[in-house]
Amino acid sequence: MLLIEKQVKLLDDFHFNLFREYVKNLSLRSYYPLALIDVISRNPQEEQDSTSLYKLVYGEEATDEKALKKFFQLAHYTFRQSHFLSRNYPNYLMHNISQIQHLISQGELSKATHLALMLKDVAEKIEDWDTCEAVLKILAQRAILLESPKDALRYYEESQKILQFKNDLNDINQFFYKQYMDKGKNVGGASSSSNMSFFEKYFNSESHVVRTLSRLHYFYSLHLLRDETFYGEDTLEQLSLLKEELIKYNYIIFPYLHNLLPKVSFLKLMYSLRKLSEENVLEEARDLLDSSQDDLFWNSFINLPEFNSIGIQTSHLVSNYFTSYREDHLEILPEETVELIQSLKKRCRAILDNPLLEEAFTTKYINLTTVYAGLLLLGSQEDIKEAIWQLENLLIRYQQLSFHAFIDSIFLNLILASFCIKDYEKLEKYYRRYKKSTKEKVVVPENDFTVHLFYYTSKWLLNKRQQYVNKIEKTIAENTFIKDFPTSKKLLLDLVNYYNMPITIDF
Repeated sequence: MLLIEKQVKLLDDFHFNLFREYVKNLSLRSYYPLALIDVISRNPQEEQDSTSLYKLVYGEEATDEKALKKFFQLAHYTFRQSHFLSRNYPNYLMHNISQIQHLISQGELSKATHLALMLKDVAEKIEDWDTCEAVLKILAQRAILLESPKDALRYYEESQKILQFKNDLNDINQFFYKQYMDKGKNVGGASSSSNMSFFEKYFNSESHVVRTLSRLHYFYSLHLLRDETFYGEDTLEQLSLLKEELIKYNYIIFPYLHNLLPKVSFLKLMYSLRKLSEENVLEEARDLLDSSQDDLFWNSFINLPEFNSIGIQTSHLVSNYFTSYREDHLEILPEETVELIQSLKKRCRAILDNPLLEEAFTTKYINLTTVYAGLLLLGSQEDIKEAIWQLENLLIRYQQLSFHAFIDSIFLNLILASFCIKDYEKLEKYYRRYKKSTKEKVVVPENDFTVHLFYYTSKWLLNKRQQYVNKIEKTIAENTFIKDFPTSKKLLLDLVNYYNMPITIDF
């Protein structure tokens, strides 16, 4: 019996109708996946052979191996569309446990066994460990009552393996969130290597979920720890392979409210910001949004993939087009860039104006306000003044909250803004607060470099003293990463050339 046939038979009316409607919407250009679902009998006790189903779908006999191969490809494709259920209703098979129990209660042991074995096959295939564990317990106890202890032992051994998978999954999540969710603290240090090795031991797990999640958390941890290993030569290849696996096995069930694909796209986007072209960055930003479009649970939460996409696009725009200190800034901005900035500003403003965001997701509100201020930095002088107002308002209203993960970005934006409006006294004040607020905390190296670059530049513009030229050159020497970081390099060169600063740059 085909997997898609078993799956359709195991769906109750609610989940079948959801699945059918989803496939129907996908089948606007291809009729056959919906046709296959509709010709499969939903009676668990009725089996249909492949040639019969082929004729019902295509209206003709399967005359050769090529025809059946086409049908099997259709069956696999249609089965993969159950990712909609896996992502949004991961317990969609669990109701069958009650049905099996009911059949046993009615003296229909043969039917119950048939349904249980069918359920076990599909649950194992999609890694629905909760359902699989429940049905294995029934099968094991059935074997005991039928005086078949050998079979019972086999089912208990399978159940033990599932319990280990579930325990591994919990350990991975617990370790990750305990160690790394407080992004601003230096939790890596000397123990960073051993922390990474924790995830590596799960890379070859028999469970697709366990090995995939461990690999994702490995790279996500490197990113959170600002570890340069993240930008290694094989990182992009590994992330691309991870993305391919998630797409290929999209029907696999991960814990509810999890979707790993946007997280992989986010990491690829972070890598692209430093290593790849503008086209790659924008492409990954679009993928980040597309990979979450079927996630219904975002109707109850802040859409994190959208947040991340907006934030990273903004970071990319500021890194590549921040020339707001120039008199001709607005004239030299490309038209398509202006359109993208306006579009992102409009979307930010719409989200920020939703009172639920500030009330229920304060940290996200602070983050998005910082992003919005970054977009304002690319506008007119009035826009820049609004950016200062927005950020100062954040610091006043939420001074009792700890949001050190964003503090360097907030003060960076304030320093850039005050530089653009030539308020160097205010810039000095922000710089002092930045140094105090980030003491003994992890900050983004690019942000820290830019803060010092514009601070020393402002001091040089005020008095033209050589000591500030020396400080800038020292800052460049201490931040060797900018040689391989095109956006920081461009920002530095643009600034030096525009103000004709007597600075020696050795790259």
